[in-house]
Amino acid sequence: MTQLLANMRLVVICVVLLHLSGAREEDLDDLSIQKKRRVVAKVRCKNVKNECPKLECTNAVILPGACCKTCVMSTPAVLLPKDEPPEDVTGRDFAVLLNGRTSLTPMTTPRVATGRLSLRRGTLHFSFLLEEGAPAPESIQFMSDTGDILEILEAQPTPYEATNNRLCGTWTRVPKEYKSLLREEKMWVALSPAEDSGEDVISGLVARYTGVDTEVFSSLLIPSPTANQTLSGGGTAIISVDRKTDSLHVSLVFNGVFGPSESHNTTLAVQLTPARALSPVVDTIVLSKIASDLNRVEYMTTLGNSSLRLLTRGHVSMKVWSQAAPELALEGLVTSRVTCNVFSTVLSLPEPENLEDAVSAYTAYSPPYGAGWALVTLSNEGDFEYEIFIKGMTVESLKLETQHRKGHRVVEDITSSFSGNWANGTYSRPTYRDLDALLRGKIEVVATSGDSGHVLKGMLNQVAVTEALRSPQPVLLSSPQIPMAAIVWIAVDSACVTHYDVMVGGPPPSGATEPFWNLTLREDDTEFDPRLDMNILSLENEVKGKELFAHSTELSRLSLSRLGSGVTYLELVLIQSEEDTSSLPPLTGLVNGVIVPPKCLLDSDVALPPPVIHPDDTPDRICIPNSDKVCIKQLDESQGAERSHKCKDADNRVFEDGSSWQSPANTCQMCMCTKGKIKCQDVMCLKLQCEGAVTPPGQCCPVCPSDHDIVRPDKMCIFDDVRYSVGAEWYPFLVPKGFDKCVTCRCQTSSRGEPSVTCARLSCPLLICDESMFEQKPGACCSTCKPPAPKPTVITGDSDVINNPPLSEDEYRANILDTGGCIYKENHLARNGEEWHPSVASFGIYQCITCKCKDGNVTCNPKQCPVLTCQKMVQVENECCPRCQDSVDPSQFFPPSRKASSRGTKNKKKANQRSRYQRRNSG
Repeated sequence: MTQLLANMRLVVICVVLLHLSGAREEDLDDLSIQKKRRVVAKVRCKNVKNECPKLECTNAVILPGACCKTCVMSTPAVLLPKDEPPEDVTGRDFAVLLNGRTSLTPMTTPRVATGRLSLRRGTLHFSFLLEEGAPAPESIQFMSDTGDILEILEAQPTPYEATNNRLCGTWTRVPKEYKSLLREEKMWVALSPAEDSGEDVISGLVARYTGVDTEVFSSLLIPSPTANQTLSGGGTAIISVDRKTDSLHVSLVFNGVFGPSESHNTTLAVQLTPARALSPVVDTIVLSKIASDLNRVEYMTTLGNSSLRLLTRGHVSMKVWSQAAPELALEGLVTSRVTCNVFSTVLSLPEPENLEDAVSAYTAYSPPYGAGWALVTLSNEGDFEYEIFIKGMTVESLKLETQHRKGHRVVEDITSSFSGNWANGTYSRPTYRDLDALLRGKIEVVATSGDSGHVLKGMLNQVAVTEALRSPQPVLLSSPQIPMAAIVWIAVDSACVTHYDVMVGGPPPSGATEPFWNLTLREDDTEFDPRLDMNILSLENEVKGKELFAHSTELSRLSLSRLGSGVTYLELVLIQSEEDTSSLPPLTGLVNGVIVPPKCLLDSDVALPPPVIHPDDTPDRICIPNSDKVCIKQLDESQGAERSHKCKDADNRVFEDGSSWQSPANTCQMCMCTKGKIKCQDVMCLKLQCEGAVTPPGQCCPVCPSDHDIVRPDKMCIFDDVRYSVGAEWYPFLVPKGFDKCVTCRCQTSSRGEPSVTCARLSCPLLICDESMFEQKPGACCSTCKPPAPKPTVITGDSDVINNPPLSEDEYRANILDTGGCIYKENHLARNGEEWHPSVASFGIYQCITCKCKDGNVTCNPKQCPVLTCQKMVQVENECCPRCQDSVDPSQFFPPSRKASSRGTKNKKKANQRSRYQRRNSG
């Protein structure tokens, strides 16, 4: 009787819900056959104030338009400008759908892709999921909503091939104005294919979609090959799991599933189909209005426990279709979130919860201390593939655990896989809760010792895919006397630039909240060539924090040769505090496994004296260890010594190469660091075309009178850390040339009443000569045509009339444009069919890109490189495409017992915002 009453209540509830949703009572019969639910609309509200981070400051304030309080300093207008709110307030996770319909210019391509982007500390991390069998794009382009290219990055696969069809990377030091475009959902991203590949560019608008910040599963939805559409559809699913009810929150972004007659009150069906012949779950949603470019749908659904396990394993497919046009259905597998799927941590003594525990951490456990690192990659099937290294302690147990409010839960005991300092294996039975914990940074590696009672811990977090991550393993820096440790990813690219990332773990000394440290590189050459001087190179000075990403330096060939030979050490020196600079014993680690391109090595024949055969060592010659007794001339001081590109001023302040700053001694001077030397220039003021110009207090140049308040500190523009009043105009200061008089910047009030900076290059006249005849004189802002060489006069046989009289500039211009010619760079002409290599301001003529004028349109494409099947590639100087290393004789670089290989990569070194600005505004 009780069961009968419960069933009757369920039927009554279902009838009421169907009546409220506008459904017919006949639909009630479907409930016993299909797991259908019909949703008209649903509003979900959430109080985000309960998720605000805890702050340690006492003067926190709520910024305009924000929900959470933020710590500010004494000058909030400078340190926390209104146009760039903190990431934890605005949100930092984004998603994008890319196909023919979402592109800036609609394409007929059938390709579909989706991406996830995350902005953290000024660095944009991105990952893209391509459809099966789709060719990898040649470049990734970020654009504004007007189609202007903001940045072009090389497409790279994931460094650890645990997943397929994914492209990952980072855009470091994103300029402030570009971050604003991203937050305002005005930034586009495009995947550009290789030239002559037959593929089209697909692009999409980067936006914040519901659920992307808590996403656990993703799906790329592609149309059926038999769907007959001019503009095919595509979609992506953002799926998160409610940890209390195990229900799924699905956010769909899609297009191309509706028929031509559908516009309003359309029924959409979404089906989740588990493997192993389990019953599918079908949900229907009524859309009051549909769009042709992009549609968004959110709904809740449930799966059984068996289906949830299959969902984690990547064995559940999703299908989306309109009931009026089922032939246009989209379908795809549900996999783990679209990320780079690489997670890492430092293993050290656990960090304390309060300052008292931090001080006692150095006395509670006696040395020697152990240390290690852990690396986990996530496969498409949901497996956790782990690699763990620990030294300095006997490991009794090794586990993966998750943190919860009520305690820890053991995810997997992997003690049996640990042997000889290493643990390698696969956790092949993760639940969706395990996957959710890994993506949220809630899985911890815990190693305990039975001898000393020490415990090493480290929380796994996603790793930024930078140039430094090309190394197979990080370098562990540790000391048996210090309960802290660090790992350094270090790699050398094809341009001989050394990249490194640093992660520090463990309780900081003296109870500090964050460690304070220096990083040096020390050579201890007892094998490669000990007769040359050893170098101790400073990489970082007085760094505060636990992470440092995307830093680089240039080393000499001698140092690069030692780096690749395994005779170089990294040392991280901890400082007690900012007041107490006395150092502790360094954390040290030997650099092994770094691959250095052959052209970067000491015995490369590039810009070095030719090798000579000499029977014996002499004071002016040094022999490279080789059976042929090959010797080279003793390097002089300039070749053998390390080149320091950093600058130090009279106050012992250190500046990076390429940086600029306002002189502290004279505020009307700008200084810059160029190749280790400091150069300063007086501020150059523009000539004003007004009367009664005044110089505001604290400014160097006069401004024209205006109605604006020129003295309010909160109404000033900040450019290169210099403050300008509204109405001020100036020349930008660019390294290494100094003030650029061809560009004018102005501080003005935007439409929202906020100060903003606009810069414009001097407009140059249109040139009617070929690009090969362009000439730019020193100090001039615009190019001119070289004087033409005298040509012989052509006379007809019947008269002395000159053939082909010269055309005027307007006639010449009209003649070229009427025949399909093009205008490029605003003032240059090209004939129809003409091809050329573009000129880049900081590089000159760039031979690896070819531009072509075709019927009034200019297209530029990089050179198409052949697909190489070898594992190791070499980037030869002055060549656009890499080669297989097998085609290069390694004996010319090292003896047979040494490794010499390289991985071909394109160096995209962009030092800071000013270098980007300089490229955009140069001719």
